[in-house]
Amino acid sequence: MPDFRRLRPTGLPGWLRSLRTVLALVLVTAAGCAPHRSTVDLPPGSDGSPETPWQEVVARVKAFTYEVGFVPTANFTHFSEDLPGFPFCGRTSRLALPWSYEDPTIEWLDVADERACLAGATGLDVYHGQSEAVGEVASPVTPAMIASGVPRMVYLVVHEDCHDQFSLPYGIEEPLCEAISYRAMALIARQPGPWSAAERQAILAYAERNAALIPLNRRYYEQAAGLYERHARGSLPVEALMRERASLFARAEASTDSTPGSLNNVVLANRMTYARHHPFVEQVLERLGSDLSRLVAFFQQVDAQVGGAQAPADVGPPVAVGRDADVKTGPRQRPAALPPATGTPRSGAAPKPTRPVPPGGAKPAEPPVVGRAGGRDLPATRPSAVPPIDGTETVHEDPAVLLARIRAAEAAVIEAATRLLGRR
Repeated sequence: MPDFRRLRPTGLPGWLRSLRTVLALVLVTAAGCAPHRSTVDLPPGSDGSPETPWQEVVARVKAFTYEVGFVPTANFTHFSEDLPGFPFCGRTSRLALPWSYEDPTIEWLDVADERACLAGATGLDVYHGQSEAVGEVASPVTPAMIASGVPRMVYLVVHEDCHDQFSLPYGIEEPLCEAISYRAMALIARQPGPWSAAERQAILAYAERNAALIPLNRRYYEQAAGLYERHARGSLPVEALMRERASLFARAEASTDSTPGSLNNVVLANRMTYARHHPFVEQVLERLGSDLSRLVAFFQQVDAQVGGAQAPADVGPPVAVGRDADVKTGPRQRPAALPPATGTPRSGAAPKPTRPVPPGGAKPAEPPVVGRAGGRDLPATRPSAVPPIDGTETVHEDPAVLLARIRAAEAAVIEAATRLLGRR
């Protein structure tokens, strides 16, 4: 677990940090963040005072992210009553463990209703839920986001805006944004601001608790992967696999405060997406003096270096399997159009352009870790429709090849980052 006491927030002078904070507050107000819901009632804090209004939460958190090197985004610049949240539905086989939430063996459906998600899913692991916000799509503040409380809102603003700062594979970006989010929350909780004493304590507790879950998610994923490897070798029959899996999942649910019966291959794969490369990100941060500003700048530099890389010959020709591709590879890619903003957003951040996939492909997909997806041999194990680079025709890529691209892309980023770090 990271030592939050050693964190360094930024190298900017105090007067510039103060100026940015004031500007952020002015901009959020001018953007018309909540002309329709500017007085949303929030649950009272434990100290008897009302929680900080969401507009101020967003403004304060965004001001902090600017201090550590984030560029402004179009996320959270307005409220949408019409968008309760971002539903997701993932399904996969119970007989194999996916690499991550991007593994093609997970079928991600565009259905909002849980009944529709469960329809035809007999014998499959199913993960249905709703995200309060999703970055990279000019996400508004949603009712679900407000209802989640101040600590969760702080996390969401940092984490989702973090995704707009990079074009890295999701298998790298998720753990990177997790590390940045929890470190940022610890620093935000200590800074002067509108937070009550109870809110400060809750923000810090949220960061510490969730950071501590990351190694547990890795451990249980690896243990589950061992079971599936034994099954693949023929040394663990299906009946025994299901028994040992149920026992492992029950232990994982108890130690991660998960609802009994909630863990499955999809959830595990989803969690592993955030946990697999987290130790590497923490090592980089340590080498950079636990300075978030340097961490952001470092991975922006890595991003620039790997952005033009080509896939290795043994993985096949490069294809555009980026975030703009017409194929769902995880719960983050939401095709639904968002309601228009009320007022003018304070940033016009454009969607990231689709680029040739570097060694590994789009946002990597790995085997599940306690989290959000997993499984193989499902009906969804079908070729993925991927637009080619020139956009002339659809390329149907074998799931195994696509997964190889995803994994190679993650490895390429790790290699580039290690090389760059060695020159410092």
